[in-house]
Amino acid sequence: MLNNCIFVIPNGVRNLYNNTQFCRTSKMNIKKAILFFIFSFWGLISNGQIIGPNLVQNPSFEDYYQCPPYCVTGNLNYCKNWFSGHGVNGSSDYFNSCSLDLNCVLAINIQPPRTGNGMAAIALYAGYEYREYLMDELSDSLKRNKLYCAKFYTSLSNFSSGAIENIGMYFSTDTLFNFATYGLLLKQPQIENNKGIIMDTLNWVKVSGSFIANGNEKYFVIGNFRDNNHTNYIDVFFGATIPYYFFDDVSVCECENLKPKFNKDTTLCFGQQLLLKANIPKEVDSVNYTWQDSSKNSTFLVTQPGTYWVSAYIEDYKITVCDSITVSYADCTIPTLWIPNSFTPNGDGLNDKFEYANADSFIIKTYIYNRWGQMVFEGENTNFWDGTFKGKIVPLGVYAYTIEALDKRSNEKKVYSGRVTVVQ
Repeated sequence: MLNNCIFVIPNGVRNLYNNTQFCRTSKMNIKKAILFFIFSFWGLISNGQIIGPNLVQNPSFEDYYQCPPYCVTGNLNYCKNWFSGHGVNGSSDYFNSCSLDLNCVLAINIQPPRTGNGMAAIALYAGYEYREYLMDELSDSLKRNKLYCAKFYTSLSNFSSGAIENIGMYFSTDTLFNFATYGLLLKQPQIENNKGIIMDTLNWVKVSGSFIANGNEKYFVIGNFRDNNHTNYIDVFFGATIPYYFFDDVSVCECENLKPKFNKDTTLCFGQQLLLKANIPKEVDSVNYTWQDSSKNSTFLVTQPGTYWVSAYIEDYKITVCDSITVSYADCTIPTLWIPNSFTPNGDGLNDKFEYANADSFIIKTYIYNRWGQMVFEGENTNFWDGTFKGKIVPLGVYAYTIEALDKRSNEKKVYSGRVTVVQ
């Protein structure tokens, strides 16, 4: 259950916002004034990491061009890769614990970043359709018809006078700068919160989802894309509402990256076991596993041959991902036919023949071909090739072979094909 904790803003600050001469300058003053009225109480830090490979650059707002000398006055331009949806002079905010500015110190002491030292913040609803946005350029364009999983974490500021539900992400092929106004970007976001008004001021609330890309989307924007009439909000003071939210740990990746990744089909020795792990990233919550035998654990212990599969439903993104593996068993006490890759038929008594280790355990037929496909040797069992053809040493070089080996105990037949080099 979310912990609903709204900080009460003094009446003087509320009256400043309600003034009909509302403009960007007064808006920034409001945010600065609000922060100075904060009283310290600690939030809870949530641990976790971003799913990768993450296409979001600087996903946790850690990197900056310069440690912000001030906060809450449209300083997002200090944060690397991120910028306001209303241009470089927009009013989106950046907080980092490196800053000595009182606004940063107070905000971070009360509501620490989810991970690391940085986080961003924007206002998501106000009169005159006032909006603020966070924009980033992806490290790579999205691929057409690929399924992508996106997620971010948000927390309502303790000094907000209201809260909303409609926080989302919109992906586009080009930037969505709106230099003329600080108003609404009226778009249909691919990802949007639909789990009710976000009022938690202690914990970070996850907003996530999946979508199929049209192709070439390179930018995304986080914010409220609905007009006032269609925004689901609550006005704590039964008057004007300023929902102000912090953001951290933004991720965008191909959903394919979340699927279980078993190794290739494998053969085990009799008596061996293999522990299969679904390997869904630990940062993904609410995963429901189903194995071929209907068991629900995240792992499965293989003790006998067969084909094993797991289906994982990821609640975060409303997707199901699967993988399978075929496991065979063999008697590892059966000797292996070891075939060399070269020999030296020079008569010195060392490595003079194309000789195979463990040959006595097999019934063998050997065929050797030169580079023109002509058979230069045919032999059985331990009649190994001595590097001659028609009584003469063949030219140095590479020769192809086919070896048919029938195991004397298991009656299992294997065919080996490869190349052997005749060297001096």
